[in-house]
Amino acid sequence: MITESQAVVEFHGGTARTGPLCWGQQGTWDSLAQWYPEVKPFFFLTRWLPVPLLLELGDVLDVVGELLVRHESLRTHVSQRAGGEPTQRVLASGTLPVDVYDRPADDPVQFEDIVATSWERGIARPLDHSVELPLRLSVALHEGIPVVIAFTLSHLAADYTATEALVRELAAMLDAKTSGAPLPPVRRAAQPLDLALAERSPEGQLRNVDAIRHLRSVLDRMPAPIPPQAVAESPRFIGADLESDLLADAVRRTARRCRTSTSVVLLAITTALVRSFWPEPRLRLDIMQSNRTTPDVAASITTLNQVVHTVADLTGDTLADLLDSATRTMAVARAHSRYDNRTAREVLRTSAQPLPPGVQFNDMWSTLPKGPPPTALTATTLTWPATSDAESMSLYLDVRGTPTRIHLGAMADTTILPRATLETFLHTFEHLAIQWSEADVALPGR
Repeated sequence: MITESQAVVEFHGGTARTGPLCWGQQGTWDSLAQWYPEVKPFFFLTRWLPVPLLLELGDVLDVVGELLVRHESLRTHVSQRAGGEPTQRVLASGTLPVDVYDRPADDPVQFEDIVATSWERGIARPLDHSVELPLRLSVALHEGIPVVIAFTLSHLAADYTATEALVRELAAMLDAKTSGAPLPPVRRAAQPLDLALAERSPEGQLRNVDAIRHLRSVLDRMPAPIPPQAVAESPRFIGADLESDLLADAVRRTARRCRTSTSVVLLAITTALVRSFWPEPRLRLDIMQSNRTTPDVAASITTLNQVVHTVADLTGDTLADLLDSATRTMAVARAHSRYDNRTAREVLRTSAQPLPPGVQFNDMWSTLPKGPPPTALTATTLTWPATSDAESMSLYLDVRGTPTRIHLGAMADTTILPRATLETFLHTFEHLAIQWSEADVALPGR
């Protein structure tokens, strides 16, 4: 029988300070206030990693304590007084509770089931950011020997890119602890409070003014909503995930051949497929930007993603034509991707016309470090993990995964993209990428 207990991570030697949220944190904080705890999974990121042999539980806890000292977002409380602005308070020292599961040798429960239980418990209880650290941690033992670390991390503390970086850093620190080598050096990185103060500088405020001016110009060009193209299914919104090694390889080969980024290639394929069912020549396209454009910000452990509203042109005869459009669209999005969310929300609220449903594109895969090529390709899979009764967009497209395998997730409005058509959309995405990796592809006329 599995024995459950609690341990404690202690951290000391950090710097205590207090200040405002950065724009990325502010957007997540406002979303938390609007949706949490009713919609919990979006606001947690779940990860696990193996523990190298020869380490004891105390070694693991020491390494986690060092990780908390390195990254202020992991040892921060956030609170907001009525009528005031939210404030982050970075702790210099403190403790983090850890759930410990010790499995005896004869117990039939698998470690993946323990990880799943840890995640379920981690997201089940609302997190009070004003008094809790944004990390919930579990360690699974086998006969007293640490085997697996599982954690749930608040989206307020980290986005997808930062979470993947944390996993890599923690794994490297555990490997160093095992071999007796010094821990990997701390990477130079702007902390969330550093970013918040920079955003409130004159230069930061000019960036915000420019981004808001761009938003107003986009709203002036926003196309009208399109009518339903099919009868709504129940639930109205359906989610599907395609996972593919072939897609990852094809996108990288296309980017090299076309001398562009993988993100632009993915966006061009997206618009090429959307135009096959979108009746208008222009499309509301929301692009999620990671905002990691300089080395110090690239290494920041915080949430930096912000959405940029754009209008995409769907005209063109080949994928190369749409690649040119995607390149321009992505460049504009990067240039206006950091802004005060509350100012932008007020502009949207007072706009003459509400935003029409469109497509949201979120490429998290291209931010991953490149890994060695796979020794063998894994089969492509398609699953249907989620449904929803209400969303604000016709199609959400998320690209994530591992360096060698793309996880292409879609959530579609069935009045625009029915279930059967969504399945075709995802498989065609892979097929089109493979074709394009060899040569340009002609597109059907509209």
